[in-house]
Amino acid sequence: MSEKRSQLSRRAALKIIAGSVSVTSSGPLLKGASACALAHRAGVDVAANSPPYVPKFFNAEQMKTLDLLSEVVIPQDEHSPGASAARVCDYIDVITSASANHDAKALWIDGLAAIDKAAESACSRKFSDCTGEQQIALVEKISAHEEHPVTIEERFFVTMKSATVHGYYTSAIGIHQDLDYQGNDFLAEFPGCQHPEHQT
Repeated sequence: MSEKRSQLSRRAALKIIAGSVSVTSSGPLLKGASACALAHRAGVDVAANSPPYVPKFFNAEQMKTLDLLSEVVIPQDEHSPGASAARVCDYIDVITSASANHDAKALWIDGLAAIDKAAESACSRKFSDCTGEQQIALVEKISAHEEHPVTIEERFFVTMKSATVHGYYTSAIGIHQDLDYQGNDFLAEFPGCQHPEHQT
């Protein structure tokens, strides 16, 4: 994958983590299902040899599209694997199936359909059949107004991007490989502040 794609996607993802990009559209969905999703996320990370994940809400074609979309947002780079390796689409399926927000669920279904419609219009094929470069171009076009989304695909993208970042950075790959978190250090004693002006 291109260096430009990787750099732009990482910056955009980290902007969401810092809270500088609006995630209002995804709030109810994430809030209602976070405990279930995090429990599942832990299971995904530790069960490398477990049976293949069985979707709870999306069909196989929708899962494929979600997987490709999440990888456009956070692609593999020279530092760490991307959203696909972190199984972000499984995470999204869990939070969506566990949500009681029917409008949020409808946004996912309608948004995926709108993405395919946009792909058909631009490339004469559904999103999952587009080339990698075509997928990037489509996502770049849809994300152009993410600060003020209006269309169904724009609103869907804001929600999908937020869920992708949340799913990625609660995975072992996102935490340990991308962020290089090694865990807390044990301190046998706490020496206190060593600045001379604070010594008594």
